[in-house]
Amino acid sequence: MNTEMKKTVIYSTGDKILSAMKEQDISIPELSLACGVRENVIMDILAGIREPDITTLCKIADALGICVHELCPDEEKYAIPVEKDILAKLIVVSELNGGNLSELIGTILEKGIEEHGFYE
Repeated sequence: MNTEMKKTVIYSTGDKILSAMKEQDISIPELSLACGVRENVIMDILAGIREPDITTLCKIADALGICVHELCPDEEKYAIPVEKDILAKLIVVSELNGGNLSELIGTILEKGIEEHGFYE
């Protein structure tokens, strides 16, 4: 009997911004310049370290040419707490490898951090 579990995908504000950035082929520095939000703030939002205030969210949405409601998170918190520096490293690794951050984290959780060369 082949039973397949249905997986609900939940996207944070950072996930949604990153998705829009990829669709439009826009980098973090380009987005920062277009919306007037500092790069480190955008990185924190993408990493899920902070949720943007409504003013910041509106600036980012305007720069991306999308409705601010499209950037609202599906869920307010990550299910697993991760230290800021580790999450930032994971984002960079997933971007460099052209992968999906959720898939990378899932693989790490599934296979173990040491097997994939991630160390503190």
